[in-house]
Amino acid sequence: MKKINSVILFVLIFLLLMLESSCSQPDNDDNSVYEKDNPQTPTEIQDIPEETTVDPDYQYGGEQFDFNGETFTFVYADVWGDPKFPETENGDVVNDATYRCLIETEEFFNLKIQPVRHVGMDGSAKAISQEVRAGINSFDAALTPEINGLPSLVTNNYLYNWQKMPNVDFSQKYWNQSLIDDFTINGYLPFAANDFITTMPLFILFNKELIKDYGLENPYELVKSGKWTWTKFTEMAKKVSKDLTGDGQFGLDDLYGYAGMCDWELTSVMYSCDQNLLRKEDDGRYVLDVYTEKMQSIVETFYDLIHVGTQSYTYSYAERDMPQVQFKSGRVLFTTDQIDTMELRTIEFDFGILPYPKFDEQQEKHISLGWGSLTFSVPINVSDPERVGAVTEYMGAKAHELIIPATFDNLLRRKVARDKESEEMLDIIYGNIVYDFGMMFSNFNEMFYILPTMMNEKTTDLTSFYEKRASSVQRQYDKIYDACIANSEE
Repeated sequence: MKKINSVILFVLIFLLLMLESSCSQPDNDDNSVYEKDNPQTPTEIQDIPEETTVDPDYQYGGEQFDFNGETFTFVYADVWGDPKFPETENGDVVNDATYRCLIETEEFFNLKIQPVRHVGMDGSAKAISQEVRAGINSFDAALTPEINGLPSLVTNNYLYNWQKMPNVDFSQKYWNQSLIDDFTINGYLPFAANDFITTMPLFILFNKELIKDYGLENPYELVKSGKWTWTKFTEMAKKVSKDLTGDGQFGLDDLYGYAGMCDWELTSVMYSCDQNLLRKEDDGRYVLDVYTEKMQSIVETFYDLIHVGTQSYTYSYAERDMPQVQFKSGRVLFTTDQIDTMELRTIEFDFGILPYPKFDEQQEKHISLGWGSLTFSVPINVSDPERVGAVTEYMGAKAHELIIPATFDNLLRRKVARDKESEEMLDIIYGNIVYDFGMMFSNFNEMFYILPTMMNEKTTDLTSFYEKRASSVQRQYDKIYDACIANSEE
């Protein structure tokens, strides 16, 4: 597993500004594509300068092809809600930056970008499978979500090898080097990602008013001093617990130190402790690496947090749509979340943002697991790989110029962070994001979900959990690795 080099990224956050766009996309149902000339005016116009400063290290250096007005079709799974292919400019700078990125790509290559939406996490993966099995070429590339559907695409050899993609330069900084390094096996890379694809790591929200009311330590200072650990998190959470209704039971209307869904969010805890699901051996093969003393300690710490005492309120994924204790109620000290501007902007009390805690004070950095990630996947029988390479290469460079500053400077800083310290915490959260072979190819296996599964089963018996599942899960990863080796030799 590699860590993203984000030094340049966060310098650019303060240097790059948005371009103003005045374009919109017609309805996809009548085969429309992105057109620049459209009289529609957004209801809200941001103050965006006419010119943008472009970092030369991120500029497109490839050839400008003329594709004669051809259609470039993207299949995508619309599951995360971010505007990968916005239908119109609407005044939101992230939406409009993405829209302009697509328009400028069209103009640069004289082509028309046509998005085709598939519902569900595995929608685009299914589209690739159907494409290859049928021997047709109805689209050029797909945006495939993490975790779901990727293993079968590799084991069936349905994906074009990105290490052989023409007109692509992976030395360029707008390509995700962490993903390229971790997922290239014997010269075979099944998918790739660049700055057109942003990730949404998890973070901790804390209620400043409860921190003050209970005389707790300043979480910002704990982060800066290196003392923000899961042990400290648990210690602070345990100090906040009160039966507000006076009925002798803890329910929806009481006060908690921690509240959240006991499911996928907890998978990030393992990685925040620098405990990976897999270990890469000297021969390149990946093996399970969660049967460790550190993982046992993580399990026990969270069992203490969730099941010992009255300070925690958790619920399962199946219960997520039922009434639950929410952070915005003001009766929760800590919760986990992703960037959700509408929810955060409606919170009426003062709150702050923190990275996931470390395992202990000796751990060097706070680590964030990349969630909400998408990848560029291309059917192995794609008709024009030269065009795919050129277009995605340009999109990466243009996205760094437009989408990255819009996302970080506006969405994260202006809409989410309410104080300077939270902005500093966002730098930490996004400054050390990791991606993992075990996560991307997990298909939701129980070993990847080891912490939430054990917490839901109310057990700390790591040995029993591991012995029941390790062999079958390891075979899954071996099958994927062996397929990568076989695919690389074709």
